[in-house]
Amino acid sequence: MNKHLRCLTVAIILSILPALSNFAAVINVTPSDSYAKIEAAQAGDEVVIAPGTYRFRVHLTAQGASNNPITIRAQDPANKPVWDFSASLVENAPGSYTAGDRGRGGWQVDGGANYHISGIVFTGCHTASRNSAGIRYYNGATGLRLKDCVFRGNDNGLTGGSQESDVIVEFCEFDSNGDPLASSPTHNMYIYGGTFTLRYCYVHDSVQAENFHVRARNSTLEYNWFARAKNYEGDLMTDDDFSGLGPFSQSMLVRGNVFLQSTNPGNHGQVLVIFNDTGLTNENMSMQAMYNTYVGNGISGNGGGAAFVHLANQNGTAMSAQVSNNIIFGTTQPTLMDTNTGVITGGNNWLASGVNPGPLSGSVFSASPGFKNAAAGDFTLAAGSAAIGAANASMPGWVIKEYFQNETIARKYRLRATAHDIGAFESTTSGTGIGPYDTPPAPNLKAARSGNALILSWPLTAADFVLDQTATLGISNSWAQVSPPYVTNPADVSLTVPATFSSHFYRLREP
Repeated sequence: MNKHLRCLTVAIILSILPALSNFAAVINVTPSDSYAKIEAAQAGDEVVIAPGTYRFRVHLTAQGASNNPITIRAQDPANKPVWDFSASLVENAPGSYTAGDRGRGGWQVDGGANYHISGIVFTGCHTASRNSAGIRYYNGATGLRLKDCVFRGNDNGLTGGSQESDVIVEFCEFDSNGDPLASSPTHNMYIYGGTFTLRYCYVHDSVQAENFHVRARNSTLEYNWFARAKNYEGDLMTDDDFSGLGPFSQSMLVRGNVFLQSTNPGNHGQVLVIFNDTGLTNENMSMQAMYNTYVGNGISGNGGGAAFVHLANQNGTAMSAQVSNNIIFGTTQPTLMDTNTGVITGGNNWLASGVNPGPLSGSVFSASPGFKNAAAGDFTLAAGSAAIGAANASMPGWVIKEYFQNETIARKYRLRATAHDIGAFESTTSGTGIGPYDTPPAPNLKAARSGNALILSWPLTAADFVLDQTATLGISNSWAQVSPPYVTNPADVSLTVPATFSSHFYRLREP
């Protein structure tokens, strides 16, 4: 679905332009149909899938466009269609694709472009080689968007990625994926390369290894709830597509997430790790961990000393991590670096009294973080918490949203009021969650006179919007973007412009 254009002039005139419908054809699919109808969809088509159980494989190769995608969605998101392969191996299920790797995914996006898939359940995907997945994307697949899908009880939940691939995963659940009998580790998600974004998801209870195993060049994991990985929560490792002399670089942003450690993790020494497992030379790997809430099990010798961020740089790989404004609870070791060839910086993290902060500066110490009701899974901050108002506003990586709400009311988010508090939740945030089919509220653009200047400001939650201006209303092509940089602080984004006697109109626009 195309984005809505949301804008507001300083005269407080709100204009919301409806998304254009580009559907060339509507293709209805029921359990009595085959894979052929889904695979035949082309750019602009909308495939609507009825409730029921489906047992055939799907192989997607068509080329949608960024402004004219191929939409595949549930007819009723409250009664999702289920692709269930538990009765047999995936390679034995009906399907058009006959190559030897046909069992690697219940659905495979093979070089396809701009598929938008929502409201589907993938379960029971197993192959003889124990490395199947609910969805596998590869061979340069780009523009893949997954929303409100459930991956449960597969060898891997989601796998794929190549050098130029990109996927955005939102509002999805990854539940109990992995195969304990597999010779190579299996995960809730295993990303080989490309660009990867995960937000507003509930990822929990991996069966064999990690909740996320990421080799992407660039990855962003924000506003998710991660819980009880079998081994440790997740990692950044070497991109599968890198070869030659380099130089190479990989980065991961981990922002605004909740992490709950298992009571008995297989690897009780780390939570998040960077590791150049292939020994690739001329590689540089980095992670930003900002505004997360980590709740360790606190069990001495079995997780209570797990490093929230670990640079496993024993082979001399250049690595760095910035660790700021996180609540790091239930461990005595906030960070760990194997050799002095890496760099860990950051500050204003909450730590329990007596914990050694290591290289982290400006730590906030108290006996407990002051959660409202940790036993009930409520890790928002109660009045009097030492984390309230203690975030460092000068650190990069602003949070503009927060996960909502817990493991029962899941896979939503709220617009975060400000970024003053440490951790994944702001004590002043209120309101109900925004789900996968809700329209986010339009931000307010404010104007205030300051001497001979006009200060225009909008909420931090709209930090990804741009400011446009025009001297005349009513001419659709007269709007021009006001060039950044904008001034960002923990509460809002602003820009100061000269106050003149001529008329000017301003609006916010989501690119």
